[in-house]
Amino acid sequence: MHKMSIGAAFSETFAFLKANWTQMLIYIGGALVLLGILGYLMLGSTFAAMASPTADPSVAFGAVGSIFLFALLAAIILYAACMLVWRGGLHPGEAPNFGWALQAGPAFAFGMFVVMIAAYVVILVISFVLMLIFGAAFGLGGGLSPDALQSGAVGGGAIVLLVLFYIAILLFMLWVQARFSVAGPVMADRLTRNPVTGLSESWRLTGTSQWVIVGFYVLFTLMTVAYMFVVGLVLGGIMGAMMGGSGFGSIVALIISAIVIYLPLLLISFSIPVGIYRALSPKAASDVFA
Repeated sequence: MHKMSIGAAFSETFAFLKANWTQMLIYIGGALVLLGILGYLMLGSTFAAMASPTADPSVAFGAVGSIFLFALLAAIILYAACMLVWRGGLHPGEAPNFGWALQAGPAFAFGMFVVMIAAYVVILVISFVLMLIFGAAFGLGGGLSPDALQSGAVGGGAIVLLVLFYIAILLFMLWVQARFSVAGPVMADRLTRNPVTGLSESWRLTGTSQWVIVGFYVLFTLMTVAYMFVVGLVLGGIMGAMMGGSGFGSIVALIISAIVIYLPLLLISFSIPVGIYRALSPKAASDVFA
Protein backbone atom coordinates (compact mmCIF):
# COMPACT_ATOMS: atom_id res chain seq x y z
CA MET A 1 0.00 0.00 0.00
CA HIS A 2 1.20 3.48 -0.89
CA LYS A 3 1.39 6.08 1.88
CA MET A 4 0.18 9.44 0.70
CA SER A 5 1.17 12.93 1.79
CA ILE A 6 -1.14 15.85 2.48
CA GLY A 7 0.56 17.80 -0.30
CA ALA A 8 -0.13 15.02 -2.79
CA ALA A 9 -3.80 14.91 -1.75
CA PHE A 10 -4.17 18.66 -2.32
CA SER A 11 -2.30 18.46 -5.63
CA GLU A 12 -4.46 15.62 -6.97
CA THR A 13 -7.66 17.24 -5.71
CA PHE A 14 -7.06 20.50 -7.54
CA ALA A 15 -5.76 18.65 -10.60
CA PHE A 16 -9.06 16.80 -10.80
CA LEU A 17 -11.00 20.03 -10.25
CA LYS A 18 -9.05 21.82 -12.99
CA ALA A 19 -9.58 19.04 -15.52
CA ASN A 20 -13.24 18.28 -14.75
CA TRP A 21 -14.93 21.42 -13.46
CA THR A 22 -17.07 21.87 -16.59
CA GLN A 23 -18.23 18.27 -16.45
CA MET A 24 -18.99 18.66 -12.76
CA LEU A 25 -21.04 21.78 -13.40
CA ILE A 26 -23.03 19.99 -16.08
CA TYR A 27 -23.81 16.89 -14.02
CA ILE A 28 -24.22 18.51 -10.61
CA GLY A 29 -26.00 21.56 -12.03
CA GLY A 30 -28.33 19.34 -14.04
CA ALA A 31 -29.04 17.24 -10.96
CA LEU A 32 -29.86 20.33 -8.89
CA VAL A 33 -32.16 21.72 -11.60
CA LEU A 34 -33.95 18.38 -11.87
CA LEU A 35 -34.31 18.23 -8.08
CA GLY A 36 -35.68 21.77 -8.06
CA ILE A 37 -38.37 20.80 -10.58
CA LEU A 38 -39.18 17.57 -8.76
CA GLY A 39 -39.28 19.39 -5.43
CA TYR A 40 -41.76 21.94 -6.78
CA LEU A 41 -43.97 19.24 -8.31
CA MET A 42 -43.82 16.87 -5.33
CA LEU A 43 -43.68 19.22 -2.35
CA GLY A 44 -45.08 22.56 -3.51
CA SER A 45 -48.71 21.72 -2.81
CA THR A 46 -47.75 19.83 0.36
CA PHE A 47 -46.03 22.82 1.96
CA ALA A 48 -48.85 25.12 0.83
CA ALA A 49 -51.40 22.85 2.52
CA MET A 50 -49.31 22.67 5.71
CA ALA A 51 -49.05 26.45 5.82
CA SER A 52 -52.81 26.84 5.69
CA PRO A 53 -54.29 27.84 9.06
CA THR A 54 -57.14 25.36 8.52
CA ALA A 55 -54.86 22.46 7.61
CA ASP A 56 -55.99 19.03 8.81
CA PRO A 57 -53.51 17.22 11.12
CA SER A 58 -53.48 14.32 8.67
CA VAL A 59 -51.76 16.61 6.16
CA ALA A 60 -48.60 16.52 8.28
CA PHE A 61 -48.51 12.72 8.17
CA GLY A 62 -48.95 12.76 4.40
CA ALA A 63 -46.18 15.34 4.13
CA VAL A 64 -43.74 13.01 5.90
CA GLY A 65 -44.25 10.40 3.18
CA SER A 66 -43.83 12.95 0.39
CA ILE A 67 -40.67 14.39 1.93
CA PHE A 68 -39.19 10.92 2.45
CA LEU A 69 -39.91 9.97 -1.18
CA PHE A 70 -38.33 13.20 -2.42
CA ALA A 71 -35.27 12.66 -0.20
CA LEU A 72 -34.88 9.17 -1.64
CA LEU A 73 -35.08 10.46 -5.22
CA ALA A 74 -32.67 13.27 -4.35
CA ALA A 75 -30.12 10.78 -3.00
CA ILE A 76 -30.41 8.63 -6.12
CA ILE A 77 -29.96 11.58 -8.47
CA LEU A 78 -27.13 13.31 -6.57
CA TYR A 79 -25.10 10.17 -5.96
CA ALA A 80 -25.61 9.11 -9.56
CA ALA A 81 -24.20 12.50 -10.61
CA CYS A 82 -21.25 11.88 -8.26
CA MET A 83 -20.54 8.55 -9.91
CA LEU A 84 -20.69 10.09 -13.38
CA VAL A 85 -18.24 12.82 -12.33
CA TRP A 86 -15.80 10.37 -10.73
CA ARG A 87 -15.97 7.87 -13.59
CA GLY A 88 -15.56 10.57 -16.22
CA GLY A 89 -12.56 12.04 -14.41
CA LEU A 90 -10.83 8.70 -13.88
CA HIS A 91 -11.55 7.49 -17.42
CA PRO A 92 -11.67 10.58 -19.64
CA GLY A 93 -13.19 10.19 -23.07
CA GLU A 94 -15.45 7.33 -22.04
CA ALA A 95 -19.16 7.68 -22.83
CA PRO A 96 -21.25 8.33 -19.69
CA ASN A 97 -22.97 5.21 -18.35
CA PHE A 98 -26.20 6.56 -16.89
CA GLY A 99 -27.70 3.13 -16.20
CA TRP A 100 -24.71 2.10 -14.11
CA ALA A 101 -24.62 5.45 -12.30
CA LEU A 102 -28.31 5.24 -11.31
CA GLN A 103 -27.58 1.89 -9.65
CA ALA A 104 -24.08 2.50 -8.26
CA GLY A 105 -24.91 5.89 -6.75
CA PRO A 106 -27.73 4.69 -4.46
CA ALA A 107 -25.77 1.54 -3.60
CA PHE A 108 -22.82 3.69 -2.49
CA ALA A 109 -25.15 5.96 -0.50
CA PHE A 110 -26.70 2.95 1.24
CA GLY A 111 -23.26 1.52 2.06
CA MET A 112 -22.12 4.78 3.62
CA PHE A 113 -25.41 5.05 5.51
CA VAL A 114 -24.81 1.63 7.06
CA VAL A 115 -21.25 2.63 7.98
CA MET A 116 -22.43 5.83 9.67
CA ILE A 117 -25.15 3.98 11.59
CA ALA A 118 -22.55 1.48 12.80
CA ALA A 119 -20.26 4.33 13.88
CA TYR A 120 -23.06 5.98 15.87
CA VAL A 121 -23.90 2.64 17.52
CA VAL A 122 -20.25 2.32 18.60
CA ILE A 123 -20.38 5.83 20.07
CA LEU A 124 -23.60 5.06 21.96
CA VAL A 125 -22.17 1.82 23.37
CA ILE A 126 -18.97 3.55 24.52
CA SER A 127 -21.01 6.38 26.05
CA PHE A 128 -23.15 3.88 27.95
CA VAL A 129 -20.09 2.00 29.23
CA LEU A 130 -18.47 5.23 30.41
CA MET A 131 -21.65 6.23 32.22
CA LEU A 132 -21.65 2.88 34.01
CA ILE A 133 -17.98 3.21 34.94
CA PHE A 134 -18.29 6.74 36.32
CA GLY A 135 -21.56 5.88 38.05
CA ALA A 136 -19.93 2.91 39.75
CA ALA A 137 -16.90 5.01 40.71
CA PHE A 138 -19.07 7.64 42.38
CA GLY A 139 -21.08 4.92 44.08
CA LEU A 140 -18.00 3.17 45.49
CA GLY A 141 -16.64 6.49 46.64
CA GLY A 142 -19.72 7.17 48.73
CA GLY A 143 -21.12 9.81 46.39
CA LEU A 144 -20.11 13.43 46.13
CA SER A 145 -19.10 15.32 49.24
CA PRO A 146 -20.63 18.76 49.92
CA ASP A 147 -17.15 20.29 49.99
CA ALA A 148 -16.38 18.95 46.49
CA LEU A 149 -19.66 20.30 45.15
CA GLN A 150 -19.13 23.74 46.74
CA SER A 151 -15.57 24.03 45.49
CA GLY A 152 -16.66 23.32 41.93
CA ALA A 153 -13.88 20.78 41.49
CA VAL A 154 -16.30 18.09 40.39
CA GLY A 155 -18.11 20.41 38.00
CA GLY A 156 -14.86 21.59 36.43
CA GLY A 157 -13.57 18.05 36.10
CA ALA A 158 -16.83 16.93 34.49
CA ILE A 159 -16.61 19.75 31.96
CA VAL A 160 -13.04 18.79 31.06
CA LEU A 161 -14.03 15.14 30.63
CA LEU A 162 -17.03 16.16 28.53
CA VAL A 163 -14.86 18.31 26.24
CA LEU A 164 -12.32 15.50 25.87
CA PHE A 165 -15.12 13.07 25.07
CA TYR A 166 -16.53 15.32 22.34
CA ILE A 167 -13.05 15.76 20.85
CA ALA A 168 -12.64 11.98 20.87
CA ILE A 169 -15.99 11.59 19.08
CA LEU A 170 -14.96 14.15 16.46
CA LEU A 171 -11.66 12.38 15.86
CA PHE A 172 -13.41 9.03 15.66
CA MET A 173 -15.88 10.29 13.03
CA LEU A 174 -13.04 11.86 11.03
CA TRP A 175 -11.19 8.56 11.25
CA VAL A 176 -14.24 6.67 9.96
CA GLN A 177 -14.59 9.17 7.12
CA ALA A 178 -10.90 8.77 6.31
CA ARG A 179 -11.04 4.97 6.21
CA PHE A 180 -13.97 4.97 3.75
CA SER A 181 -13.12 8.19 1.92
CA VAL A 182 -12.28 6.55 -1.42
CA ALA A 183 -15.09 3.96 -1.53
CA GLY A 184 -16.98 5.96 -4.17
CA PRO A 185 -14.00 6.52 -6.49
CA VAL A 186 -13.11 2.82 -6.18
CA MET A 187 -16.61 1.88 -7.35
CA ALA A 188 -16.36 4.40 -10.19
CA ASP A 189 -12.89 3.24 -11.21
CA ARG A 190 -13.94 -0.42 -11.29
CA LEU A 191 -17.42 0.27 -12.72
CA THR A 192 -18.99 -1.82 -9.96
CA ARG A 193 -22.39 -1.55 -8.32
CA ASN A 194 -21.28 -3.41 -5.19
CA PRO A 195 -20.68 -1.02 -2.26
CA VAL A 196 -18.90 -3.77 -0.30
CA THR A 197 -16.16 -3.73 -2.95
CA GLY A 198 -15.72 0.02 -2.57
CA LEU A 199 -15.81 0.00 1.23
CA SER A 200 -13.44 -2.94 1.65
CA GLU A 201 -10.94 -1.60 -0.90
CA SER A 202 -11.09 1.85 0.69
CA TRP A 203 -10.33 0.28 4.08
CA ARG A 204 -7.33 -1.49 2.56
CA LEU A 205 -5.96 1.50 0.65
CA THR A 206 -6.22 3.95 3.55
CA GLY A 207 -4.60 1.62 6.10
CA THR A 208 -1.14 3.21 6.06
CA SER A 209 -2.39 6.79 5.60
CA GLN A 210 -5.45 6.95 7.83
CA TRP A 211 -4.18 9.69 10.16
CA VAL A 212 -2.65 11.61 7.27
CA ILE A 213 -6.11 11.69 5.70
CA VAL A 214 -7.59 12.86 9.01
CA GLY A 215 -5.01 15.65 9.06
CA PHE A 216 -5.91 16.52 5.46
CA TYR A 217 -9.60 16.85 6.37
CA VAL A 218 -8.79 18.98 9.42
CA LEU A 219 -6.54 21.26 7.38
CA PHE A 220 -9.13 21.53 4.60
CA THR A 221 -11.81 22.43 7.15
CA LEU A 222 -9.64 25.19 8.61
CA MET A 223 -8.92 26.52 5.11
CA THR A 224 -12.65 26.46 4.31
CA VAL A 225 -13.49 28.46 7.43
CA ALA A 226 -10.76 30.98 6.61
CA TYR A 227 -11.96 31.28 2.99
CA MET A 228 -15.57 31.85 4.02
CA PHE A 229 -14.49 34.41 6.63
CA VAL A 230 -12.36 36.42 4.19
CA VAL A 231 -14.90 36.27 1.36
CA GLY A 232 -17.66 37.15 3.81
CA LEU A 233 -15.78 40.28 4.87
CA VAL A 234 -15.12 41.33 1.28
CA LEU A 235 -18.67 40.71 0.07
CA GLY A 236 -20.43 41.75 3.28
CA GLY A 237 -20.92 45.40 2.39
CA ILE A 238 -21.87 44.70 -1.22
CA MET A 239 -24.35 41.99 -0.26
CA GLY A 240 -25.89 44.18 2.44
CA ALA A 241 -26.45 47.02 0.00
CA MET A 242 -28.04 44.72 -2.56
CA MET A 243 -30.31 42.92 -0.11
CA GLY A 244 -31.39 46.20 1.44
CA GLY A 245 -32.78 47.39 -1.87
CA SER A 246 -35.31 45.81 -4.20
CA GLY A 247 -36.36 42.20 -4.27
CA PHE A 248 -34.40 41.76 -7.49
CA GLY A 249 -31.27 43.00 -5.71
CA SER A 250 -31.76 40.40 -2.99
CA ILE A 251 -32.01 37.63 -5.59
CA VAL A 252 -28.83 38.86 -7.31
CA ALA A 253 -27.03 39.00 -3.97
CA LEU A 254 -28.00 35.40 -3.16
CA ILE A 255 -26.85 34.24 -6.59
CA ILE A 256 -23.48 35.99 -6.17
CA SER A 257 -23.09 34.45 -2.71
CA ALA A 258 -23.80 30.97 -4.08
CA ILE A 259 -21.36 31.38 -6.99
CA VAL A 260 -18.49 32.90 -5.01
CA ILE A 261 -18.78 30.99 -1.74
CA TYR A 262 -20.72 27.77 -2.03
CA LEU A 263 -20.13 26.65 -5.61
CA PRO A 264 -16.30 26.43 -5.30
CA LEU A 265 -16.63 24.53 -2.02
CA LEU A 266 -19.14 22.15 -3.58
CA LEU A 267 -16.88 21.41 -6.54
CA ILE A 268 -13.86 20.89 -4.28
CA SER A 269 -15.84 18.56 -2.01
CA PHE A 270 -16.61 16.37 -5.04
CA SER A 271 -12.93 16.44 -6.03
CA ILE A 272 -11.49 15.48 -2.64
CA PRO A 273 -12.38 11.73 -2.70
CA VAL A 274 -10.74 11.30 -6.11
CA GLY A 275 -7.77 13.40 -5.04
CA ILE A 276 -7.20 11.13 -2.04
CA TYR A 277 -7.72 8.04 -4.21
CA ARG A 278 -5.14 9.22 -6.74
CA ALA A 279 -2.68 10.11 -3.98
CA LEU A 280 -3.11 6.64 -2.49
CA SER A 281 -3.14 4.76 -5.78
CA PRO A 282 -0.52 6.22 -8.16
CA LYS A 283 -0.76 3.13 -10.39
CA ALA A 284 -3.32 4.93 -12.59
CA ALA A 285 -2.13 6.73 -15.69
CA SER A 286 -0.17 9.85 -14.79
CA ASP A 287 -1.97 11.95 -17.41
CA VAL A 288 -5.49 10.98 -16.35
CA PHE A 289 -6.24 14.56 -15.22
CA ALA A 290 -4.31 16.29 -17.96
